[in-house]
Amino acid sequence: MTMKILTLNKKNITDFASARNDLLDKSASDWNLFLDSDERLSKKINQSFSKSLNQYALERKNFFLGQYVGSDKIVRLVKKGTGKWQRAVHETWTPNKTLLPAGRQDSRCGILDSVIIHNTADNLVDYLSKINNYSTLHAKENKKESKISNIFKIIFFPMAKFIITLIKSRNIVFSIMQSLHSYLSWTKLYLRQY
Repeated sequence: MTMKILTLNKKNITDFASARNDLLDKSASDWNLFLDSDERLSKKINQSFSKSLNQYALERKNFFLGQYVGSDKIVRLVKKGTGKWQRAVHETWTPNKTLLPAGRQDSRCGILDSVIIHNTADNLVDYLSKINNYSTLHAKENKKESKISNIFKIIFFPMAKFIITLIKSRNIVFSIMQSLHSYLSWTKLYLRQY
């Protein structure tokens, strides 16, 4: 089995799922590991892949202005022909509908021992630009998904985002930035509704 690392290096991407799917279509490898331009692997992947699995998640350690702000698990290693990326921003891997006994969808996921190091921003100006861009894409996707914004969401979701992010990251500036992203996303959706 072959594995290839596919990195999104294009500037001004407006649909990250389409960009990932394009890379996957052009790849000749069975297995494809997706990284963004601000990500790298902590170490080479040396483990073998199960024949019964079509996707693997990795831990992603997030850094903001050089400071660790938390981790998440994210599907990034996928077997070609077993699914596709969906959503223009904050994209997710959606497996093909392979049914297991009792009609359940096969969404089993392995875990790799390598870690993705995610450097979200080198400076605040770039990060603010990224937030502005991503919040616009996020608002468009929310509208496509028939989500509705209102004054409650515009006021209270950013507050909740700030508190949750501060508890997890212990970084006040990062928490403010995540709250701003939430505020902009819901406000931009609100303005698109009217």
